[in-house]
Amino acid sequence: MKTNKIYRDSLIFGFAFFAVFFGAGNLIFPPSIGFVSGSDWPTALAGFVLTGIILPLLGLIAVLNAEGKFEVLTNPISPWFYKVYNILCMLCIAMVVTVPRTAATTHEIGVHTLFPHFPAFGTMIIFFALNYYFANDRSNMIDKVGKMLTPALLVILLFIVFKGTFDPIGTPIDTNLPNSFSNAFTGAYQTGDLFTGLLCASVFIGAVINKGYKDQANVRKVAINGTIIAGVGLLVVYGGLLYIGATGAGQFPKDIESTALLTSLVDRLLGNYGTIFLAVAVTLACLTTAIGITASIADFLSHLTKNKISYRIWVLVICISGVSIGLLGVEKIINFALPLFLGLYPVSIVIVFLGVFRKYIPNAGAYKGAVLLTISVSLFETLGAYGLDVKLANDFITMIPLSGNGFAWILPAIIGFIGGALLHRTMARKQDTKFDLSA
Repeated sequence: MKTNKIYRDSLIFGFAFFAVFFGAGNLIFPPSIGFVSGSDWPTALAGFVLTGIILPLLGLIAVLNAEGKFEVLTNPISPWFYKVYNILCMLCIAMVVTVPRTAATTHEIGVHTLFPHFPAFGTMIIFFALNYYFANDRSNMIDKVGKMLTPALLVILLFIVFKGTFDPIGTPIDTNLPNSFSNAFTGAYQTGDLFTGLLCASVFIGAVINKGYKDQANVRKVAINGTIIAGVGLLVVYGGLLYIGATGAGQFPKDIESTALLTSLVDRLLGNYGTIFLAVAVTLACLTTAIGITASIADFLSHLTKNKISYRIWVLVICISGVSIGLLGVEKIINFALPLFLGLYPVSIVIVFLGVFRKYIPNAGAYKGAVLLTISVSLFETLGAYGLDVKLANDFITMIPLSGNGFAWILPAIIGFIGGALLHRTMARKQDTKFDLSA
């Protein structure tokens, strides 16, 4: 395989990875987090980068370590876990939240800003018609996104970031936020990028193979090179957007909505032209994310139904449901989604680390123990977020170290990992003893 081809394809895939990761939440949340963090924005950026860049890209590598299949990655937990987890993520997060939110954001920040009287329904129809066009052609989806859409998106984003960095609208002030790191870390859950990394990884890796890479070493090289390129791009853009938000601290009402804050910041930076640039950037960012996630959902559901319902039919179903839910608006979708992210993100983080360090995991018991205890804690936190107060469980959770910072799941995950590994080893030894006695 020629080195030039590897580098060229790595660049295309890197652009595509960036575009699929960088969607509605990625444009909205960094300025919002910077805004509430103020002068402590560097600490907030560290938390956001960990959740919004490092973990999602590690998710792709974790799947790559598992033969490029999420099913293989989660198989040590249980064969059925793959289906249950994917159904929850694909339907409750991706299909009901992420994809419709991209369309709603496109309307509120993009279309409505330029054409105030254009109806939301019209935006949804046009957005999902384009989404269907790109996602429908699974074999060329990555090429279309990487070559056609991402370069335009990057140019606009970099222009906004450089203007806001070198000619800021103000100076970051102290906002008295208690813990900017944990606020940014958990706030970045709303981007949904970790789910994107895990669930879109198989589509990405399959697209690499379809480019003619048969040798596993070359597939791995292109995929990892692509993640590095995407990571650098995300770091530059996230850092710039978060800093721009920090420079606006104290200049806007504290309760300003995320979409209104972004629009106001860019308007201060670039004036009327900024509104046009932002509208185009939002549309491209949202569309590229919607394409990648739609392809992943349709791919999973077509396999789940054993192709009785084809990939293209699922793409159509996703687009139709996206039109309906997208009409609810960004804030309603965000408010509904937060508890879901709180419930599913911690276990996803655990799965990523288990996949990245796959060859060092002692046995399947370590997988099961870590995931089981993480889910147990996250479930009660999710119920609490929806107002279902389970007092005994919540009192116990508040006693766990780091629970006040949103990391109640970390210690249980470690205990479950060690306890599960030891229990699995003990049970294996007993079975071996029984076998010897019967012999």
